[in-house]
Amino acid sequence: MILSGGQSMLVGVLFIKQANAPAIPSIADIAPYAAFGAFYFLISATWLAIAGARRRRSGRGAATH
Repeated sequence: MILSGGQSMLVGVLFIKQANAPAIPSIADIAPYAAFGAFYFLISATWLAIAGARRRRSGRGAATH
């Protein structure tokens, strides 16, 4: 989360800098940010899936009735 937040802050500064540039920004300027966001989401989803599977296997998951 810290890595993702730091990356978002840096890209935000870059977006502000690009907004003040004379050239008109394109979707290609935003694509790398979206790709990194998707990558971080994939890592988080995988991490949560593995953690959930380990909890269920060890019997520490949610109580069943």
